[in-house]
Amino acid sequence: METNQIKEKIQELENWLVENPSSPERNLIESDIKKLRTLLEKNHE
Repeated sequence: METNQIKEKIQELENWLVENPSSPERNLIESDIKKLRTLLEKNHE
């Protein structure tokens, strides 16, 4: 994934969390966000 794609996906997932604060999938989404942020950091190295 390119940097812009990663940033867009992070934004989509964060928006999803705001819209679905009590979803049972919340932990999974938060985990995905962390993975994407790590990927973003590695792309900048």
